[in-house]
Amino acid sequence: MITVSHLLTILLGTSCTKHVSSFLLAGFRPCCGKPHSSSSLLLSLPYENDDSEARSQFGTKDYWDDMYQGYGDFDKDEYEWYFGWSEIKPFFQQHVPIPDASDTTKARHKLLIPGMGNDPLLLDLVGAGYRDITAFDYSEGAVERQTELLSYDSNAEDAVALLCRDARALDEDWTNAFDAILEKGCLDALYLSDESDGNVVKSAEELHRVLKRGGIFMSVSGVVPAELRREIFSTEKYEWLRDGTDDLKAGCFVWKKR
Repeated sequence: MITVSHLLTILLGTSCTKHVSSFLLAGFRPCCGKPHSSSSLLLSLPYENDDSEARSQFGTKDYWDDMYQGYGDFDKDEYEWYFGWSEIKPFFQQHVPIPDASDTTKARHKLLIPGMGNDPLLLDLVGAGYRDITAFDYSEGAVERQTELLSYDSNAEDAVALLCRDARALDEDWTNAFDAILEKGCLDALYLSDESDGNVVKSAEELHRVLKRGGIFMSVSGVVPAELRREIFSTEKYEWLRDGTDDLKAGCFVWKKR
């Protein structure tokens, strides 16, 4: 049997394996029930990048495109990366509570989920009561998978917009648009996509731009080095509300934009 550690060594090499031993899945949960209509689907310009510069296959678009088509190392349909919603929910809702639906004076939180992949997180967020969610991925295959997943919840059609986007160049009209960002493994994949750190730095800058002042950024990450994370989420830009550096599995970080 090929273990996760063995697979990481094959794909990344021994030197990188120690940084990403928990990069892979926390589990698999199949959807059940009758599907409903799909959520909004919008596409953008194709993603452009030189995959030859990637630190590993996990940093290439071809790898993820193949996986969502069923040719990768993992099930194409659905995976929970790192932690499931039940584990991160207390930290997220502490800072991004669900407004009382009966209180019309409180606006809904606008959430952004970058690099959504085929994680069932969007279903969990809709199920928890969040109703203004924008989620994107650079792989059209991920958008297709999420469209299928969300079809199982009738509330998702009005609650979630699925987009195909490049995290390094987000929409201009998104500036200061979102109340909260929740990412699981997206920054890790970006870090692995080039040896210069340029992609993850640029993406972090874009995510900072689209987050409102005082907005919450939660990151579940197990690959980005601590020093680089301190640089791109500097205390000049963010207040560190939770430091997940010493978490046993992937770290759960929470920041507030200054």
